This record gives sequence, structure tokens and C-alpha cells, in this order.
Amino acid sequence: MKTAITTILTLILTISVYGNDGVYLTRGGVIYPTKESKISLDREVLSFSVQDKICRVDILFEFNNPENVERKLMIGFQAPTAVGDVSENSSNTNQIADFIILANGQILPYQLKAAECEDCELKEPKDFQFSQFEQGVFVYLFELTFKPGLNKINHSYSFPASSNVEFDQFYNYILTTGAKWAGGTIKNLTINFDLGSNKYFYVNDIFGENANWSIIGSGKVTGKKFDNNEDNGRMVRILSGRLQIEVSNFKPEKNIEFGIICENSFITRPTDLEKLKEGKVFGICSLSLEKEIKYSKETLKILRNTVYAQYCYSFNSKDLKDYFAQFEWYIPDPNLTMEQIKMTEEEKKFIDEIVIQEKE
Repeated sequence: MKTAITTILTLILTISVYGNDGVYLTRGGVIYPTKESKISLDREVLSFSVQDKICRVDILFEFNNPENVERKLMIGFQAPTAVGDVSENSSNTNQIADFIILANGQILPYQLKAAECEDCELKEPKDFQFSQFEQGVFVYLFELTFKPGLNKINHSYSFPASSNVEFDQFYNYILTTGAKWAGGTIKNLTINFDLGSNKYFYVNDIFGENANWSIIGSGKVTGKKFDNNEDNGRMVRILSGRLQIEVSNFKPEKNIEFGIICENSFITRPTDLEKLKEGKVFGICSLSLEKEIKYSKETLKILRNTVYAQYCYSFNSKDLKDYFAQFEWYIPDPNLTMEQIKMTEEEKKFIDEIVIQEKE
């Protein structure tokens, strides 16, 4: 059953775009990623910033060249093509934007190529006709000169969110290419996730027991997890600020995935499936009432106040306090007044719809 569900989710995936840098060499007519035996990746500071379903990625790399001479390497940044329930035009359009590589204060020139697979022959993008069923790859090629000792490289780009039936938005980043550098590890890895204020999002837990998860600002890393294919999705509640993950001597064997399950509701199927099935909790993901359902006054009251609870409103009534206390994402603010809550227009309409039914 799990395999069938996974297959269905794959078929309706909209866009999956991500990338990282790896070393490329030439083998006849093929340029392919390979393992670098001398230059190591000593530090990577990776920052994700999401706004309006666009993810901005900013990266600082620190590479160490142990030799006493300069080395020039061909570097490739991989960006897989869009697959799933997308148009043919989307499958053949590079989703990466604002791509910049900066070394020694200079923006480096690059060539955009394409290939059918990671180590396939690189050609011009116009030479391919990719489909929604078979993923190809766009590759940014640029040459880097590594001076003896420490080399700092700045890198930035942006890409749109992916989505499917389970997730409103999710984002991927290829981290495994970090293992292609000498030693196969990232000696010091720092990752920042900024998805905006008043958010409840997940990050796949691929970093091991020695990783330090912390909130810079207001919020908490909850104990809530859900099975996200092979890895656990770990839920994070942010009021204001960002999540930061730090880990040393990290061998990247899997890639990063993070995102928002439902923008409107912190109560979702992946995180609260059993309680939802039993009618013990109520989600508001669609922000609308089902016309064929006759809601009780108690249920309508909970649905209406779920909106306020997600804004951290502190309730006076015991029944609402007890209901929302079961959720780790609920952090009541005793200083917050109803008038200070700035709801979206969709939330206002949803509450108005509930109020009408409550009066009836």
C-alpha cells in the first residue's frame, strides 16, 4: 500500500528543482562529475529564505587547497528538470533563476548545458526534448581557480516550490555532492531555514544524532515527526526568526527536503492522521466548510478558534485551552489581543462563513 501511495504522489508532483556543486572532468566527449582527491570542503554555510513560494538560496563555501600551486577545476551545478504533472514547456525550462557564482570578488562566467543523466554527455539544452516522465538535468559549467590554502566562494540562486496532494510546498537541495570533495565530508556545515514568521514546517532529519537544531528568534523544534518516505520529517514551529542546524564532519549521504504541509492549517494528515480519522481534531486546510456536512456547534467553535490558535491567541475558556494544549505548535501569547491579529482575507471569509452557520 505504501509503495502504491508513493507512486501516485510521484506522478502528481509539479516541480522538483534543486542543486549543489560538484567537480567535473572530461572523458572523451563527456563531461562528468567525479571525486576530487585533494581539495576539501572545509565549511558550507547554506541559507534558505522562502517568500511567495520562491526559495532564495545563499551559500558560502570554504575550500582548502593543500598544495602549493594553484589548481583549476571545471565545476558543475546540477539542476534536475521538472517532472510529474507539468507541461512539456515546464519540463524543458530551467527553473533556476538569478544564478551567481562569485570568487575573489569577481562574478564568474558560466555555460548552461543539459544532459539525460548525471554522468551523461553534456549538450546544448536545445538538443533535448525532456518529458514529465523522465528527468534530465541542466548543468551550469564554470571554471574555478583554487589558490593554495583557504578559498571562499559565494553562490546564490532561486527556484520555485514543488507541490503534490500531501504538501502545499516543498523544496529540495542536492547535498550529496559535498561527498565528492576530498575526504568525503563537509567538515563544518551550517544550514539556515527562514520560511517567514508564524510558520509550522518540516525538515527531513538526515543530519544524525550529533547535529544541533536551534531556533534563532522565537519558536521551537517540536518532538513531532512523520514518516516522509525514507526519512522522518521533523516539525518546526517558528513565531519569528529561523531554524539553524549545525553539524561537524558530516558525510552527506542524502539530500535536504523541507517545506510546508498546509499553509492554512497546522493540523494535517501527515502529522495528525489518526486523530483526524477518529474525529478528535479538525483541520482547516481548505479554509471552507463542506456543504454536505452538518457541523455541530462545538465543531464550528473549534474550527473558528483554530485560526486564532495558529496566531498564538491565549484562550480563557477551559475547553479551548485543553483542546489546543495537545498540539506542540500551539504557543499561547498572554500579551496578544484579538485586535492585534492580522488575518488574511481567506481566513476572514472562513470565519464569517462559520459565524453564519453558528447563528443558524
